Amino acid sequence: MKTFTYDIGIQPVGSTDNDVVIVQFGDGYAQRQPKGLAPRLEHWQASKVGNKATIDEIKAFLDAHTVTPFLWRVTSDEPLRKYIAKDISRSPQGGSKWTLNWTMQQVLA
Repeated sequence: MKTFTYDIGIQPVGSTDNDVVIVQFGDGYAQRQPKGLAPRLEHWQASKVGNKATIDEIKAFLDAHTVTPFLWRVTSDEPLRKYIAKDISRSPQGGSKWTLNWTMQQVLA
């Protein structure tokens, strides 16, 4: 499994999905239960500004990992976790500068 080692440059923004089953009763009472073995998965919005060659290289890595997971760590003190790439987009910023935006969705397998 490959590891994402590129410098993102702009600090990613993370959030957590909590997958729960909610049963709502008529009197306002609700029962909540986690769905599955891992109901909490993270996803990170990331961006990189750079020259076209750098952006194309990162995009090629992300395009190759929309189904097959890769390893990545948010900070050096966190463990490596498995992610796939989603919502990949790029745009020219003028001259040789480009912006690449994507989401890293945590997966278990």
